[in-house]
Amino acid sequence: MDIVMETPFDATAALEAALGAKKLNKTAHDEIARWFTEDEFAEFVPELTAKIKDGDWDFLMDAFYRTVLFGTGGIRGTMEIGTNRINNHTIRWASQAYAQYLLNHRKDAAAKGVAIAYDSRLNSDGFMKETARVLTANGIAVHIFPYYRATPELSFTVRHLSLGGGIVITASHNPPEFNGYKVYDEHGVQVLPEEGLLIEKEFNASASSIKKMSFDDAVAQGLVRTISGETDDAFVEAAKKVSVRPERDVRIVYSPLHGVGSQSVLPALKGAGFGDILPVEEQMSLDGNFPTVKGHFPNPEFPAVYEQAIALAKAKAADIVIVSDPDADRLGIAVPDKDGVWNVLTGNRTAALLAHFAMESRAGAGTMPENPVIIKTSVTTDLVRDIGERFGATVIGDLLVGFKFIGDRLEHLPPEKHFVMGCEESCGYLFGDAYRDKGAETPAIIAAEMAAWCKANKMTPMDLLGSIYGIYGYYGERLYSRQIEGLGALDRMNLAMRKLRGELPRELGGRRIVKIMDRLTGEVRDGATGALIESRDWDRGDMLSFFFTDDERTALHIRPSGTEPKMKYYTAVHGETKDGKGTTEAIEGIAETIERAAVELFEKVLSETPLDIV
Repeated sequence: MDIVMETPFDATAALEAALGAKKLNKTAHDEIARWFTEDEFAEFVPELTAKIKDGDWDFLMDAFYRTVLFGTGGIRGTMEIGTNRINNHTIRWASQAYAQYLLNHRKDAAAKGVAIAYDSRLNSDGFMKETARVLTANGIAVHIFPYYRATPELSFTVRHLSLGGGIVITASHNPPEFNGYKVYDEHGVQVLPEEGLLIEKEFNASASSIKKMSFDDAVAQGLVRTISGETDDAFVEAAKKVSVRPERDVRIVYSPLHGVGSQSVLPALKGAGFGDILPVEEQMSLDGNFPTVKGHFPNPEFPAVYEQAIALAKAKAADIVIVSDPDADRLGIAVPDKDGVWNVLTGNRTAALLAHFAMESRAGAGTMPENPVIIKTSVTTDLVRDIGERFGATVIGDLLVGFKFIGDRLEHLPPEKHFVMGCEESCGYLFGDAYRDKGAETPAIIAAEMAAWCKANKMTPMDLLGSIYGIYGYYGERLYSRQIEGLGALDRMNLAMRKLRGELPRELGGRRIVKIMDRLTGEVRDGATGALIESRDWDRGDMLSFFFTDDERTALHIRPSGTEPKMKYYTAVHGETKDGKGTTEAIEGIAETIERAAVELFEKVLSETPLDIV
């Protein structure tokens, strides 16, 4: 019997052939070749060889033609091999960049050490260890939690332990295949663009100089230290202090959507005195596959994630449903109306409901601080502005998207100003000033108190929301996210935004544009003539705002996501609802028409924006 010997696979020859056939560009080809020759990449060679052998060139091109972007304070993406993905190498790479940033620019912070938190996502614990290996190899002490923890507790811990910074391993509310890495400064604020650019510069310079040591050796040498349970207790105690009402007779259904809210939201609610809490048992397991969440997409902005919780609430006659996302920095609620129909509230409606309830409760109890301050992003409902101003608060509402900007303004408030709450439309809220990031535990306490107060006063939260609209007028608000598919999606999206700036519309959906603001320059121009009206000294970012009224309460904002190839459209239409039935529907219809016109406009611009990266 003849023995047939298999010819050894020649990956180098296959790479050369792919380059010649333009299945790879030179950047991707050279980077893949490097992964076969350096020790840093040894763990990836078997999988990389298999991809080449299978001829999976589309994947390899996208995975290696660029490096993962160190975007708005960190990196995020799908967990696969490649420089344009999240894996042990890119996590180590980001950690080396952060270490170099601290050592080159913030030696005082480096000397204090860094905290690392990680959630229940796939590979988060492993990525935590890779991060620790690099930081400790650079001489920076690391403080880690013994188990999964919520993102807001990282912000709290940096402040509580007087550390030099922090890192969270998470991809927040994204599907299971995603993970990421967020960096915080010594105040517990996610790093701002200026610091991010410095870290990005180090990121681009550190690819070939990653230091690492054994995790076990780092522990043995005292460079990795475990954060004690005292910090957990202090975190819950801080959350309890945001209480504004004494009512506790309320039945709560709670789900952490397989995330770490069981370690933060649940203890906070129980510690605040809420005893009638029904957990959604099938969603209490800490499981990064999010097995019982519809579509495996655990985002509180999506009504589908509430299905099990609402079913339990109906069966048990609950008063409110509360859910948190996997890293427990976002909170969503669902509430019944007088007919028993359950309503999932948007982030904007929740922000308005909680703001009104908290402000009115504090005003009525005489606990409103002097010079109260509410902070929100510019795309978050102006109903919060109306509410705050009615109660005498200063409302800072000109911020770019991202809670880090709220945290930074909070950190730098003058001592005579007193922070009450911060909010963003994507279900991010903060009450109290114990830390500098959004979190699900403080708004959970306010939401539970709101539901208890409504129950005691024989009304529903939907009744309360209706009364709020009666005072301030109705806001029809919409958020649409459009995933941009294909190779080079981020680059095409950004080029299309540049092209749109040169072809600004004069109307959208039949509505005349009064003013246009470009957040990259701060310039506000006349919507009809393009003449410069003023320049605003606001934070700079890639966003265009189209205003349809002089008071800027009817508006459309367009921006690319800072972490993924996704365009976001935020629409708000403000109007009175006192004229009778149908007005609310008309306002919602106008918002939908404006949104549709904006999406169609950008899709046209995008289709006319080719990108050649080969």
